Amino acid sequence: MPLLKLHTRYSILRAALLRSSSPCQQFPRCNLATFAQALRAGLHFCTFALCLLAASAAPARQPNIVLILLDDMGYRDTGFVGNKYISTPNIDKIAKSGAVFSQCYASAPNCAPTRACLLTGQYTPRHGVYTVVDDRYAPGQPHMKVMSTKGNDELPAGTKTVADVLKSGGYSTALIGMWNIGRGRNGSPGSPTGRGFDVYKRPDDVNFEKDAYMDGKGRYLSDALCDEALSWIDKNKAKPFFLYYAEHSVHEPFDPKPALVAKYKAKTPTGLDKGITPEYAATVEAVDTSIGRIMAKLEADGLTKDTLVIFTSDNGGLPYVVNPLRGSKGLLYEGGIRVPGAVSWPGVIPAGKTFDEPVASMDFMPTILEAAGLPLPKGQPTDGVSLMKQLKTGAALNRNAIYWHFPCYIGKGEPMSLLRAGDYKLIQKFAGPTFELYNVKKDPSEEHDLAKAEPAKVEELKKLLLAWQKDTGAFLADKKNEAYDPNAKEQRGGGKGGQGGGKKKK
Repeated sequence: MPLLKLHTRYSILRAALLRSSSPCQQFPRCNLATFAQALRAGLHFCTFALCLLAASAAPARQPNIVLILLDDMGYRDTGFVGNKYISTPNIDKIAKSGAVFSQCYASAPNCAPTRACLLTGQYTPRHGVYTVVDDRYAPGQPHMKVMSTKGNDELPAGTKTVADVLKSGGYSTALIGMWNIGRGRNGSPGSPTGRGFDVYKRPDDVNFEKDAYMDGKGRYLSDALCDEALSWIDKNKAKPFFLYYAEHSVHEPFDPKPALVAKYKAKTPTGLDKGITPEYAATVEAVDTSIGRIMAKLEADGLTKDTLVIFTSDNGGLPYVVNPLRGSKGLLYEGGIRVPGAVSWPGVIPAGKTFDEPVASMDFMPTILEAAGLPLPKGQPTDGVSLMKQLKTGAALNRNAIYWHFPCYIGKGEPMSLLRAGDYKLIQKFAGPTFELYNVKKDPSEEHDLAKAEPAKVEELKKLLLAWQKDTGAFLADKKNEAYDPNAKEQRGGGKGGQGGGKKKK
């Protein structure tokens, strides 16, 4: 009998007893005291059962979210992907305790657009953040064959980030580290605190000069940012929190810890690790140590099983750390966009799994919101897809294609558009104009252009790519630059960027 009905019948029975001047006349074979005792026991049982039902129906606490984004880390720069030279035990532990994305991609070949895609779940044409806004890359320079675009230097007004949604859903939110998709501080529209983050800490908040990894007092930037992250977790662990830990490492220029440099100078990189410098390896290990401190804090506070941790990088690596891939940061070849990726949520995501379908930065926003039980922003296109079902069950994602669009110049990078469909990858080079076709499963180094051998496949994928460009309003870098000079060279200079002004004002 349902508990609610049982409790109702008891109430009716008790009322009848109270109304009767001779209870035993109503129940001639009972002893009133015995009967009342039995009823009280029944009520206690019903109350206990109702409490159990209420407890089982109550929603579980929303998970904490820790999103770890490194800057310029190449695909093979961690142990879990196969690097034998660099020590990354803490990052590897995240991978071992959860799932690895064997084909994880940054949604753009450089930092700013990937960060915009990561936080909005959108392709670059949706928000218009295509590259780091820098005078060196301004359109119309003599070394540029076609007219590129400056793009937006911040998200469009009204665009909701994952932090906006989480904050409205009751989360405490913080960004520790690099923003790079807007200007201003203290709640201005382009700042993190104007985009859903309660707290924003960047290098000059901890007294570091612009582009500096050391503060002149022996303190390392990664250590200082990690200290801020640990302090914030300690203050906000009583309710669900979202920590976006966006490290400045491992971007050049390096200023690594001397002891770690000495450690790697005593080692010799072999195989695919050849070319990695001791300075780079030392920088990676230092940031791995900071990540380990964050994971240890979660463990010490009993939060590990209540926390979804996502680890990835904002774009492909530097030219000497991308083996065996082609290209590097700034290019849409595999070396410029393939990145390490791992996710952990003990008890929810099975440990030791490898997810082999292609995923991209934009997928993490809907994944986080599904994990938190929160809806996607209303009226705002979301191009990424949640990976929670696949991570929990191993089900196939079966996505038709993933797209990239980079109508800009940066370093060796030139305007390109791209789609990945199944094992095939079609690249449109606007300065050609040409199309290149690769089977990246058979040829991950992209050494064999199949465009001439498989023209039907080129046409099939070209139709999809051009339709997508039209649908998203992508800027097309298909106009000739009248100022083009084949002998002109790109401007040089600049540092990491994105840290915000120089030394903190007193």
